[in-house]
Amino acid sequence: MSFFEAVKKHPLILILLALCAISTFTIASAAPVMTNIANPDRMWIMQLAYYAIGGLIAFAIYKVGMDTLYRNIRLLYWIFMVLLIGLAIDHICYTKLLHTHIVPFASYVNGSTCWYNFKVFSFQPSEFMKVIMVMYLAQMTKEFNNKVLVRTSDSELKYISEVLKIALPPAILILLENDTGVIMIMAAACFFILISSGMNGRWFIFFFSALAIIIALMSYLFVYHNGIFTSLISGHRLDRFYGWLDPEGTAGNQGMQLWFAMLSYGTASWFGHGFRASVMSFPEGHTDFIFAVICTDFGYVGALITIAAIVAFDVILLRIGLRSDNERDKHYTMGMIGCLVFQQVWNIGMVLGLAPITGITLPLISYGGSSLLSYLFAMGIFFDIDHMNKITSLSAKGY
Repeated sequence: MSFFEAVKKHPLILILLALCAISTFTIASAAPVMTNIANPDRMWIMQLAYYAIGGLIAFAIYKVGMDTLYRNIRLLYWIFMVLLIGLAIDHICYTKLLHTHIVPFASYVNGSTCWYNFKVFSFQPSEFMKVIMVMYLAQMTKEFNNKVLVRTSDSELKYISEVLKIALPPAILILLENDTGVIMIMAAACFFILISSGMNGRWFIFFFSALAIIIALMSYLFVYHNGIFTSLISGHRLDRFYGWLDPEGTAGNQGMQLWFAMLSYGTASWFGHGFRASVMSFPEGHTDFIFAVICTDFGYVGALITIAAIVAFDVILLRIGLRSDNERDKHYTMGMIGCLVFQQVWNIGMVLGLAPITGITLPLISYGGSSLLSYLFAMGIFFDIDHMNKITSLSAKGY
């Protein structure tokens, strides 16, 4: 089998291997800037191990079959709800009431209680919940559309209420954990599923109008009534906001990451400073700011190759999902594309200073166990969709 035949037959596997290579090579190159890591040289090996484990998870999902998961989607949803409830309760007790952890293994890091730390590894339920939520919404949307033959304002309001019943409870719990990044990703997923559901366009006009009003109001408060603004956005979130607006002026604190990253990749030119270059140190170079490492060490060429791989990955997923005859698969695909595209655009925009700094990583490239494993879990469903597409195609040819 030639390379081009392999690409045509197994495009998703090959693009995942390409992303794995980009991720591990960049994390290895980022070792000199990881000033907050005790042994940075082993981080790329850990990432490779996560990819291997995630690959096994994806294969297991493919073998079990997505229909089995969908039949048990409510159970999966409530298992992760219980895990989120535990973290939300612990965060409130730790930060506001008892100032001690009451939930076993709950871990408080950088102002948030989002992880269960089992010493060997840390587990972030919210990362998996976003995939479970997309699956649940995809199935609910299909069932709802099968029941409602004629769309009316009442039926669409009912559908929106069903979406909120599924999406709001985990979002509220994640907010109580003080993790706004995952909430934004989940909101993007919901928005893309709403688009695929066939809703009337006036709802989206209303949504964007409301969003524009909120942004304008917050901008007005920030400029003219800063006291009210800082009462609405405070603590770690406010620090990151000021770090985004004035990275140079806040380089000693909030803006350090962004400013040092800009100084590093700003002089990289076409081919970068080279493998393991250390122009300036920014501790999150292997996670939130991994794209800055790519730009610094491998220049514009490395950045363009990475963006091309990301776009190819998204296109492959869209082709797989939208070729399916099952409406549920199309909704699932749109939800996952919503998660991925939002993270990709926001993370790269954040590194370039175009978006506020949040804890949003670059999917499948940034270092991280739960984020990487959750997306490879999602890839297992895409493998199954692709397999069913090929069976349907062969059946059609035989017919």
